[in-house]
Amino acid sequence: MNTQKQEKHTETFEEILLSYVEMCYAVALTLTRDPDDANSLTREVLEGAWHLRNRANATKNIKKTLLIAMRQRFIENYRKPVCTPQQHAVFAERV
Repeated sequence: MNTQKQEKHTETFEEILLSYVEMCYAVALTLTRDPDDANSLTREVLEGAWHLRNRANATKNIKKTLLIAMRQRFIENYRKPVCTPQQHAVFAERV
């Protein structure tokens, strides 16, 4: 991609991402139930999407992609474990 096309593509992608900031924050707040965690989760997901901006079809299904990324990131980083490692060890001994 030449420099002018790349700059235009970057500007367009930035506009698209900015249009989804409020939606991402609302979903993150619903998942985390904490404003600070919601801000962090939103930032992480949007930064991750930004790094993928040069891929072909980066804007295709961006809403779906953001929501899937948010869910996955929440599961990996924010969801509270069902039991502590100590409880898990005790359970494993019983089985």
